[in-house]
Amino acid sequence: MTEEARDDFAAAPARAGAGLALLVVFDAATLGFVTLGFEMVASRILTPLFGSGIYTWATIISIVVAGLMAGYFVGGFLADRYPGFGLAALIKLLAAAYLLGGVFLSSGPLEAMIGGIGDETAALFASGIVICFPPLLVLGMYSPLAVRLLLRDPGDAGKVSGGLFAVSSLGNIVGIIVTTFALIPTLGTRAITLGFATSLVLSALLSLGARLIAGAGRPT
Repeated sequence: MTEEARDDFAAAPARAGAGLALLVVFDAATLGFVTLGFEMVASRILTPLFGSGIYTWATIISIVVAGLMAGYFVGGFLADRYPGFGLAALIKLLAAAYLLGGVFLSSGPLEAMIGGIGDETAALFASGIVICFPPLLVLGMYSPLAVRLLLRDPGDAGKVSGGLFAVSSLGNIVGIIVTTFALIPTLGTRAITLGFATSLVLSALLSLGARLIAGAGRPT
């Protein structure tokens, strides 16, 4: 990819401005909400099949953390190569697509898939990987990108990354509480997941708009 094409794909973060910086921070909070909100939804998909015991929860938590770990790693490489709002939009759209795929799988194909696995522990891990790992990997990619979008001075790296991870963690906390105590008792898992996917698509449109705004500020 040429330098010109790369610039066209991702506007440089230094041209973002205060308004776009606020969008990055807001996205860190909202994606944090969706990330662990979906973890609670995933528990509602898996516990009817495997029970709500400690083994089920240990599997869900470990796969969620593994997905985020992989996402941080991959996202770090992509953030250095394509440091712009175009990548942010792509991450959100992919995450929305994976969430919608999880809705489809939970409606019957998941049970058919695990029906051919004789060992219950293996079936539990296979189900958790299919439902949780892909969307969490993609959602995890946003965190290093957010740091890259906001970082202008290497001397501020600790402050910027620490602040963003704090905001994202706040979103995690709110996502767990709201999803568990408000959304799950009133809405089904499919409706919640569709709502999460829709919010990601709308957020992706905002990122595409931000890309145009940031790109308009490029020197000619």
